[in-house]
Amino acid sequence: MIKTIPAYPGLISGTANTMLIVLAFASFSANGRRTFGKAVFFLRVQSVDGENPDFGTAFKREILKFSPCLFFSAGVFAMSLLPVYPAQDFDILLAAFSKGFAPSYDGTPGFYVVWTMAAVTGWLLPLIRRGKTFYDRICACKVVSA
Repeated sequence: MIKTIPAYPGLISGTANTMLIVLAFASFSANGRRTFGKAVFFLRVQSVDGENPDFGTAFKREILKFSPCLFFSAGVFAMSLLPVYPAQDFDILLAAFSKGFAPSYDGTPGFYVVWTMAAVTGWLLPLIRRGKTFYDRICACKVVSA
Protein backbone atom coordinates (compact mmCIF):
# COMPACT_ATOMS: atom_id res chain seq x y z
CA MET A 1 0.00 0.00 0.00
CA ILE A 2 1.23 3.49 -0.81
CA LYS A 3 1.21 5.92 2.11
CA THR A 4 -0.31 9.25 1.10
CA ILE A 5 0.33 12.78 2.31
CA PRO A 6 -1.15 15.98 0.90
CA ALA A 7 1.32 17.83 -1.31
CA TYR A 8 -0.47 21.19 -1.26
CA PRO A 9 0.64 22.34 2.24
CA GLY A 10 4.29 22.14 1.14
CA LEU A 11 3.61 24.29 -1.90
CA ILE A 12 1.56 26.80 0.06
CA SER A 13 4.01 27.06 2.97
CA GLY A 14 7.04 27.31 0.67
CA THR A 15 5.40 30.04 -1.37
CA ALA A 16 4.02 31.88 1.68
CA ASN A 17 7.36 31.80 3.51
CA THR A 18 9.18 33.10 0.45
CA MET A 19 6.63 35.89 0.00
CA LEU A 20 7.02 36.93 3.65
CA ILE A 21 10.79 37.10 3.18
CA VAL A 22 10.29 39.11 -0.02
CA LEU A 23 8.02 41.58 1.79
CA ALA A 24 10.52 41.96 4.63
CA PHE A 25 13.46 42.53 2.30
CA ALA A 26 11.44 44.94 0.13
CA SER A 27 10.39 46.99 3.16
CA PHE A 28 14.03 47.10 4.34
CA SER A 29 15.28 48.10 0.87
CA ALA A 30 12.69 50.70 -0.15
CA ASN A 31 13.01 54.45 0.16
CA GLY A 32 16.71 54.62 0.99
CA ARG A 33 16.71 52.04 3.78
CA ARG A 34 19.15 49.14 3.82
CA THR A 35 19.09 45.51 4.88
CA PHE A 36 21.43 44.44 7.67
CA GLY A 37 23.91 42.92 5.21
CA LYS A 38 24.07 46.06 3.11
CA ALA A 39 24.50 48.19 6.23
CA VAL A 40 27.42 46.02 7.40
CA PHE A 41 29.18 46.39 4.05
CA PHE A 42 28.19 50.06 3.60
CA LEU A 43 26.11 49.41 0.47
CA ARG A 44 22.72 50.59 -0.69
CA VAL A 45 20.42 50.08 -3.65
CA GLN A 46 19.49 52.94 -5.94
CA SER A 47 17.96 53.27 -9.36
CA VAL A 48 20.17 54.01 -12.34
CA ASP A 49 19.10 57.66 -12.23
CA GLY A 50 20.44 57.96 -8.66
CA GLU A 51 17.11 57.96 -6.82
CA ASN A 52 16.13 55.60 -4.02
CA PRO A 53 13.79 52.84 -5.23
CA ASP A 54 10.19 53.00 -4.05
CA PHE A 55 8.45 50.02 -2.45
CA GLY A 56 7.09 48.74 -5.79
CA THR A 57 10.52 48.63 -7.40
CA ALA A 58 12.07 47.09 -4.28
CA PHE A 59 9.30 44.47 -4.17
CA LYS A 60 9.81 43.58 -7.85
CA ARG A 61 13.57 43.36 -7.28
CA GLU A 62 13.13 41.04 -4.30
CA ILE A 63 10.58 38.85 -6.13
CA LEU A 64 13.11 38.39 -8.91
CA LYS A 65 15.90 37.77 -6.40
CA PHE A 66 13.93 35.02 -4.65
CA SER A 67 12.37 33.56 -7.81
CA PRO A 68 14.64 30.48 -7.62
CA CYS A 69 13.08 29.71 -4.23
CA LEU A 70 9.59 30.01 -5.72
CA PHE A 71 10.57 27.71 -8.58
CA PHE A 72 12.06 25.30 -6.07
CA SER A 73 8.76 25.17 -4.14
CA ALA A 74 6.89 24.51 -7.38
CA GLY A 75 9.44 21.82 -8.34
CA VAL A 76 9.12 20.06 -4.99
CA PHE A 77 5.36 20.14 -5.39
CA ALA A 78 5.61 18.69 -8.91
CA MET A 79 7.94 15.94 -7.69
CA SER A 80 5.50 15.07 -4.91
CA LEU A 81 2.94 14.22 -7.58
CA LEU A 82 5.15 11.47 -8.98
CA PRO A 83 5.24 7.98 -7.46
CA VAL A 84 8.12 7.33 -5.09
CA TYR A 85 8.43 3.69 -6.04
CA PRO A 86 6.67 3.07 -9.36
CA ALA A 87 4.73 -0.16 -9.47
CA GLN A 88 4.40 -2.46 -12.43
CA ASP A 89 0.65 -2.80 -12.06
CA PHE A 90 -1.24 -0.06 -13.89
CA ASP A 91 -4.20 -0.23 -11.50
CA ILE A 92 -1.91 0.46 -8.52
CA LEU A 93 -0.43 3.46 -10.34
CA LEU A 94 -3.88 4.83 -11.11
CA ALA A 95 -4.96 4.38 -7.49
CA ALA A 96 -1.78 6.12 -6.33
CA PHE A 97 -2.37 9.09 -8.66
CA SER A 98 -5.82 9.61 -7.19
CA LYS A 99 -4.61 9.44 -3.57
CA GLY A 100 -1.22 11.18 -3.64
CA PHE A 101 2.22 9.92 -2.67
CA ALA A 102 4.58 9.89 0.29
CA PRO A 103 7.93 11.40 -0.70
CA SER A 104 11.11 9.55 0.06
CA TYR A 105 13.47 11.47 2.34
CA ASP A 106 16.52 9.29 1.72
CA GLY A 107 18.47 11.82 -0.36
CA THR A 108 16.83 15.02 0.84
CA PRO A 109 19.79 16.60 2.74
CA GLY A 110 22.13 16.08 -0.21
CA PHE A 111 19.53 17.46 -2.58
CA TYR A 112 19.19 20.64 -0.50
CA VAL A 113 22.98 21.08 -0.39
CA VAL A 114 23.20 20.75 -4.17
CA TRP A 115 20.23 23.10 -4.63
CA THR A 116 21.75 25.69 -2.29
CA MET A 117 25.07 25.61 -4.12
CA ALA A 118 23.29 25.94 -7.49
CA ALA A 119 21.16 28.84 -6.24
CA VAL A 120 24.14 30.72 -4.79
CA THR A 121 26.08 30.17 -8.00
CA GLY A 122 23.11 31.34 -10.04
CA TRP A 123 22.82 34.49 -7.97
CA LEU A 124 26.54 35.30 -7.87
CA LEU A 125 27.61 34.33 -11.39
CA PRO A 126 26.00 37.35 -13.11
CA LEU A 127 27.53 39.60 -10.47
CA ILE A 128 30.98 38.14 -11.01
CA ARG A 129 30.77 38.11 -14.82
CA ARG A 130 29.20 41.48 -15.54
CA GLY A 131 29.12 43.36 -12.25
CA LYS A 132 25.32 43.40 -12.05
CA THR A 133 22.72 40.77 -11.21
CA PHE A 134 19.82 39.98 -13.53
CA TYR A 135 17.23 41.40 -11.14
CA ASP A 136 19.10 44.70 -10.90
CA ARG A 137 19.18 44.90 -14.69
CA ILE A 138 15.43 44.23 -14.98
CA CYS A 139 14.53 46.73 -12.23
CA ALA A 140 17.03 49.37 -13.44
CA CYS A 141 18.81 49.39 -10.08
CA LYS A 142 22.38 49.21 -8.94
CA VAL A 143 24.15 48.56 -5.66
CA VAL A 144 26.47 51.40 -4.68
CA SER A 145 28.68 52.32 -1.76
CA ALA A 146 26.85 54.28 0.90
